[in-house]
Parts: sequence; C-alpha cells; structure tokens
Amino acid sequence: MDLRALECVVAVAEEGSISRAAARLHMTQPPLTVRLRSLERELGVELLVRHGRGVDLTAAGRVLVERARRVLADVSAAAEEVRTVGLGTRGRFGVVVGHTVSPRLLPHLTGGAALGGGVDLIVTEATDADVVERVHRRDAHAGLLHLAPGEPGRTRHPRARARGLEVAVVAREPLVAVLPDTHPEAGGDRVDLSLVREARVVVAEATGEGFAAHVRAAWAVAEPDGAHGVVEAGSIVQAMALVEAGAGVTLLPAQYTSMVWGGLVARPPRQHTPVVETAVCWRPDEDSPVLRRFLRTALSTPEPDVLGPAHARRGLGAAHW
Repeated sequence: MDLRALECVVAVAEEGSISRAAARLHMTQPPLTVRLRSLERELGVELLVRHGRGVDLTAAGRVLVERARRVLADVSAAAEEVRTVGLGTRGRFGVVVGHTVSPRLLPHLTGGAALGGGVDLIVTEATDADVVERVHRRDAHAGLLHLAPGEPGRTRHPRARARGLEVAVVAREPLVAVLPDTHPEAGGDRVDLSLVREARVVVAEATGEGFAAHVRAAWAVAEPDGAHGVVEAGSIVQAMALVEAGAGVTLLPAQYTSMVWGGLVARPPRQHTPVVETAVCWRPDEDSPVLRRFLRTALSTPEPDVLGPAHARRGLGAAHW
C-alpha cells in the first residue's frame, strides 16, 4: 500500500465510478482497475462493490477511505511545511537593532513580502556591543548597527569581525542637524556648524559607538578646538527632547528627519561629514533559510535617495546571495 494507491481508492470513492476516477487521476481505466484489485488482494478484503451504475464502497472500503483521507492530508501538510521552511517563508527570525538605528529602516527589511506572514519576527534593541554579542551567541539571527566612519585599509567593525561575524552595509545616509525652529540657523537650507554656539547634545558612546564616532568626527571638522560644552543623552529621543528644552543642538542620521516633532527642525550641515552607514551582521555558519531570505532583501534594498550614485553600494546586490 502506497500513497498512490490511497489516492486511487479515494478518487473512486468520491467519483462513484472507476472511469471518472481514472480521468481525474490522469490515467486510463485498466491500470486503475489493476491497482484496485492489487490493493484488495494485499489487504485480503473487498473494498468495492461493482454494479452497472458504477461502484460502492464496502464497510472495509469506507474505513480505508476515511483513514486514507487523513494520511493524504497529513502528507500534503508536511510537504507544504517543509517547502515553506526551506524557502524561508515560515519559521522564526530574531533581529537585534542598535539603539541609534532608525526604526524607519526595519519595515523596509522585514515588512510586507520581505519575510512573509508565516515568519514569527522577534525584534529587540541593544547597544552596539550587545548587538554583536547577541548575534555571536545565536540569541538573534542578525543585527543592525551603525558603522564608525571608514578609513582606507581599516577593518569595518573590528569587534564583529573578531567574533567571526560577517558585516555588510544595508543603508547609507548623511547627518542632519536638529535644532529649535527659533534658532538663527533654522531658517536656511543648511546649517553652518561652525556658527552654532550652543552646547553639543550627543548620544552616549555606550548607547551606539558607531554613530557616536560619526558625531565626534562631524563636530571636530566644524570646531577643531572643541570649545563648546557637551550634553550627553542616553537615546536619540532624549537628544531631541534636550534640544527642544534648549540644551543645545544635536546631529542625527537623516532617516530621523521625518520623526522630528513640532518646535524642532532638521537641516543638513554645510560642512562635509562622513556618510552614516547602517550594517547588518550575522554568523556565516547560521543555517537559517529565513536569514538567507532576509539578507537577500537587505542587500538589495534601494539606498536612501538623499545620496547620489557616487555612494551606491558595490558588489552586495541580491545576486551576491
């Protein structure tokens, strides 16, 4: 008795005719008759009562058909589950996000058809150092964090590399200055950071070391002597709240522009500042179809249009995966 034999007996029971069942199964009537006879011999009982109008099931036949339907349904469900898990459209996926990474990025990487409704998504937030450690310990499949400004020949995110993680850029964006809408520099298209006299509101390095390095570099260009005071915030939201309270001016990744609330404005700086890069990190030995699907999406996502072609991602498109 095999699955094909069960399909045959179920088709005959539902059609009430061997000829119609044969047509449904895309076979001729003689082979179907032979298979049914063979099944009856194997089981040692008659399954069908044949008459001029077609066939009826015997008591034994009815029991077999009932069980056969369950078996075929279970096999079909198992095949579908295996297929969806293998394709990465079903399963569990954990991603840990650095505190300074914009929440607006994640929907582009995981929303809609990116992962699909069959994937249970678990999102947590952590410092950059914890992002690396959680991915290394397999507490999460992937992590998102900001990279420090790059230098020629320098390893990108040495902490992640030291933990054996792969690192690849998924988004690039410039910095913007966030200041009160009453600030003298708020009325222009760009802000000259060298003319900003207020304290610098900065996100603590422990919160996001990669982004903190960008902020230090930007203020160093505008104010090499570091004459102005510094107000440290524990998060991006706290930094904006401190700016609203008049504590100073802050620099944020451009994706936060749409999240700036009333009373504040975001303007690009007049000075050149390094582009802020958001990277994904993952274990290369992680055998997760959902992770592979996530990476294909992440590394083929269009980059923010605030940059030009000169900043386009190189060699990390979907074909790479």
